[in-house]
Amino acid sequence: MIKAALVLGLSVSIASAWFAPRLGLGHDDSNNIDTSYVRDSKKDIVTDTKSSKMYHDATSSQKMNFPSANKYCQDMAYLDYKNWRVPSKKELRSVLELSRRGVTIKHAFKNIKEDIFWSSTEDDYKKAWYFDLDLGRYGSRKQTKEFYVFCVRDAK
Repeated sequence: MIKAALVLGLSVSIASAWFAPRLGLGHDDSNNIDTSYVRDSKKDIVTDTKSSKMYHDATSSQKMNFPSANKYCQDMAYLDYKNWRVPSKKELRSVLELSRRGVTIKHAFKNIKEDIFWSSTEDDYKKAWYFDLDLGRYGSRKQTKEFYVFCVRDAK
């Protein structure tokens, strides 16, 4: 009986040790850099080579309401491109590095501050979705609320 308990206990210990690296225990996530985000510092843009999205990585705009945020991006003619828009909720989430140690903006972005930004995603209650690039949380707010905005375009 004691021998069976020892064998069972030893088996559990070995199994736990075998699974530990797979669970990321003791693993440093800081080296996991998403190389699909490429920065062009001369133009202040970041391109996601996987999705072919081009983000304008400039000092954040002033806070503005949702309609003004959409107009801001639609009216932008940066680098002779006129098809800029407010990123969707999914696109905003994609610019975050989500690790066990916290939330940060992808390494390629140098000028966008960690704050709250509008997405282009609206809901059914005359609200729109925002994304907190500092804490990684999101929700919907009335479109009269003022948040920052940065713009994206389809690169292809």
